[in-house]
Amino acid sequence: MVNELQRIISAFIQILFIILLPSIWWFVTVRGKVPFMEWIGLKAVKRDKVSYLITWIIGGFLLFTAFSIFIFPLTRSIETATSAFSGMGLKALPSILIYSFLQTSLPEELLFRGFLLKRLVNHMPFVFANTIQAIAFGLLHGVLFASVVSLEVTFFIIFFTGAIAVYLGFVNEKKAGGSILTSWIIHALANILSGLVAAFSLF
Repeated sequence: MVNELQRIISAFIQILFIILLPSIWWFVTVRGKVPFMEWIGLKAVKRDKVSYLITWIIGGFLLFTAFSIFIFPLTRSIETATSAFSGMGLKALPSILIYSFLQTSLPEELLFRGFLLKRLVNHMPFVFANTIQAIAFGLLHGVLFASVVSLEVTFFIIFFTGAIAVYLGFVNEKKAGGSILTSWIIHALANILSGLVAAFSLF
């Protein structure tokens, strides 16, 4: 219970830190014109699109699963964010859920698809904006592993996490009406899978 509480506190500190720049940007540029939550994409999806978006959520999860089949064996002996769950089995589930929904996916979606992509789309065609945020997302994840894996594996991580980011950006902006809730769910499910793989030592 203490561990879960620490994770929740840590998650909220991360989220507050991540939204600091977007909050200042919004305050200076569009305050009074667009509510902050809508501006950053934290808005509900229209009801008539929910069942339609489930297909895209499943597709995103399958895309990540395909990536995982290749990457998990390559990073098996490396200390990662999910290493804390190693061998814990179902006891790790509460921590995995906090990690997946609050510590990783929400801050990253707010930053990359909520802030970066939406600001870029205002200044260039969507395909370019989406590619830029995807490259930034891929590089972030590649850099985390660059010092402990080979150059080839680093490029593999950058390419596939970038490809997933392209998918997430496309689904949000073209299918979910600009809401980042869809990519948040996909991202969280992907991280839950990673956590469970570690918890049950599946690879």
